[in-house]
Amino acid sequence: MVFQRAASHYSYPPLEDLYSSRPVPMFSHKGRYETGRTEAQALDTDIGVTPSGSYMATFTHNPSWMGHSSGTCSAVGGETFLRMPGSVVPDLMPLELEEARSQVRGISPEQLLHRDEDGDTILHLYAARGLRCQSYAVAERFVQYDQLDAKEHYGKSPLLVAVTANQPEIVYDLLTLGADANACDWKGQTALHIAATYGLSSVLKVYVTLQHEKNIEVEARNYEGLTPLHCAVISHNNAYKSKKSQNSPNPQQREKETIACIQLLLQMGASCTSQEIKSNKTVLHLAVQAGNIPLVKYFLEMSHANHPGLINVKAHGNTALHMAAALPPTRSTEYLIQLLLFYGGDPSTRNLENEQPAHLVPPGEFSEQIKALLKRRRVMSSVRNQSATSL
Repeated sequence: MVFQRAASHYSYPPLEDLYSSRPVPMFSHKGRYETGRTEAQALDTDIGVTPSGSYMATFTHNPSWMGHSSGTCSAVGGETFLRMPGSVVPDLMPLELEEARSQVRGISPEQLLHRDEDGDTILHLYAARGLRCQSYAVAERFVQYDQLDAKEHYGKSPLLVAVTANQPEIVYDLLTLGADANACDWKGQTALHIAATYGLSSVLKVYVTLQHEKNIEVEARNYEGLTPLHCAVISHNNAYKSKKSQNSPNPQQREKETIACIQLLLQMGASCTSQEIKSNKTVLHLAVQAGNIPLVKYFLEMSHANHPGLINVKAHGNTALHMAAALPPTRSTEYLIQLLLFYGGDPSTRNLENEQPAHLVPPGEFSEQIKALLKRRRVMSSVRNQSATSL
């Protein structure tokens, strides 16, 4: 038995065997919901070789994005899922759904709403396991008792459990049944924060599809002051670092997943100029500080971006150019600074210590070239400012 209940006199005879008869790749023995990824670590300023060529493909919504997972209700006799034109996930199988409903009807309200020692309800467990038909049938009854957003001891509603377990089909079902799309856990993380942190682009596609029906807070802050887009960028920075150092089993796939999350959040209306609460960094500051040149290029090459307004935003006094100048002086750093200058970075801006970017360049092989680049552009910038003032 994967899950041990605190009160043994409660049981769910029609569905009990499903706990142990199905594979449970996303649910640990301790009752936690796992994604197979580590938490986002602190940013690192190691710089790699600048990649060449186009970095990201344009995102287009394809209704057939969802594959069939082993945790989804399977059809009797090998039948395929019924699909409605334009649906974001496969439709539930009517016969299996009705069977699950019939089984759930035999459970008393007391048994149905029982919580284990971790505060998990039967809906939390089914959502974590990816048991879609059973989750849907139980969720329908939870709606009747106004318990669809019941939280376990980490503050996760069944929707957040389904997100964490990367079960987009169940996420879709719970949202359409009325689950709170903006529910947050004990860390203030919404579904968007969790999906962005772990690169769960399939979950975000569900949110994109339902955005016109739900009041989704794309700029919600977790208790660290981060928006989902901040979380996605931090996750991509870590994937970029892992790809360079090859200390991750699938660094390229992880990087692909996290960049898809960034694209989807931007499609939903996430702002690149939002500043996180603790240090006032924008996503550009985070990407620059990590030396993530491909991501910096992506943000700067967006056609609708206010480039000077984005580049020259200050985070506790430092612009993105200050942060780039403080990186180890390598060829990649020089290229990064050229990129920021080209898009309107102002090398004459001073931080709270009255320092310009050129003052922050550490000693190294390319220090003098970088200083000369910043000083030359600083002079050009001063001349332009004087000319504008005299007009």
